[in-house]
Amino acid sequence: MTQAPFVSFADPTALSLVTEGRFRSTAEVLSWLETMNRERPMKVDLVALDELAEWSFRSGPLSLGHNSGKFFTMRGVRTETDFGNVPVWDQPIIYQPEIGILGFITRVFDGIRYFLIQAKVEPGNINGFQISPTLQATRSNLTRAHRGSTPRYAEYFTGKKPVNILVDQLQSEQGSRFLNKQNRNMVVEPLDEVPLYDDFCWVTLAQIKTLLQRDNLVNMDARSVLSCMPLPRWEMLGCGGLHEFGDSLSISACHDNAGVHTNHELLQWLTWMRSSYERKLSMRGLDELNGWRKTRHEISHESGRYFSVVGVSVESTSREVSRWTQPLVYHPGEGINGLITQRIRGVLHFLVRACLYPGNRDHFELGSTVSRSDYLSCTGHPDAPEFLDLFVNRDPSWVRYSSIQSEEGGRFYHYQNRYMVLELPAGTIKEIPEYFRWFTLGQIQSLIPHGYFTIEMRNLHACLLLY
Repeated sequence: MTQAPFVSFADPTALSLVTEGRFRSTAEVLSWLETMNRERPMKVDLVALDELAEWSFRSGPLSLGHNSGKFFTMRGVRTETDFGNVPVWDQPIIYQPEIGILGFITRVFDGIRYFLIQAKVEPGNINGFQISPTLQATRSNLTRAHRGSTPRYAEYFTGKKPVNILVDQLQSEQGSRFLNKQNRNMVVEPLDEVPLYDDFCWVTLAQIKTLLQRDNLVNMDARSVLSCMPLPRWEMLGCGGLHEFGDSLSISACHDNAGVHTNHELLQWLTWMRSSYERKLSMRGLDELNGWRKTRHEISHESGRYFSVVGVSVESTSREVSRWTQPLVYHPGEGINGLITQRIRGVLHFLVRACLYPGNRDHFELGSTVSRSDYLSCTGHPDAPEFLDLFVNRDPSWVRYSSIQSEEGGRFYHYQNRYMVLELPAGTIKEIPEYFRWFTLGQIQSLIPHGYFTIEMRNLHACLLLY
């Protein structure tokens, strides 16, 4: 196999990828999370939807929103499309038009780049505290609509403190659950000293890489920001010393001109998909959704599949407010977010899917090979996604990455996905449907800053970058 050339570690980010932090070891980070869970537990109880304080159902059409008009609203939507094998469906959807901020503060200490992480608990987290970005805040949080304190470090992301901005991108959230939702993904480097609080600590990318190998530790928002980072070219890391798949990743990342298609051809394909298929949305009341039932306690699908909307009452000693209630989207069981890789002409390629979801701003976004919240119940079903069987009936020798990762606990209750990367033997997949294309890792990296990819794909990309 061709080896990436070795270059000495002169870049602080390259060093961060291979260096254990000096402030807290990874073992100490894990112990710190355990301490936070023990000393600052969050109490979360399921409650009826009509018992949510300061939330109410509103007619015209029926929706569930906060009395302040802030935060978010649960609405109903009907999707009609000529793409796929389900032409019409109804569902609840989260409407949150404001743009939030997800951001890391970074600094260089002794030539190594560190990132300021927060131990943060959300009401929907399945295991309490998780690693989050320095700042994870909606506009309602930043403007103190909850009547609590301003999130810590917000001033570094809102222009009140001098910083160098290293990353500043608008990226989408789950188009299957949010309507036109975007967040500002940022990485900033302050010009002055940064205060440190006991629920924050400095870590390297190598430590985040180790934490990503474990289940439910690095939250969705942290993974989203990591996927947007301009990491050093892989040849700077001397990748020839890695195991075979790591070497293959480095070559695929470094050679974005070695793909089956050029970037121009891939963008032409995406434009063709967006212009060739229709998607019509119409808002409907939560009590008018075909196939869904609304009770005092939840809004759920009659089949028992997909997801439901539930209410929770929360008590916390570690958040800007100590008590509140809110609705959450509940996903029982375990979903799957999977990516197929295969060598083509000796270069590792990734099977990317054009995804049409009701909440996508531009109809189609680029997603992972398979992404399904109810994949076990849909296996063998007519609407089962293409290539799902390769993940369900996988050969263990194909697995290159596998962990269970939580989705955002501020909107989802106990929502977990099995994140998986499979490397199939060359030539296993010879033909693909029109809504799939093969990308090199370099092509994926070059297009992420432009907002083309789903959050599911970006989250898998973050796991690959720190492989």
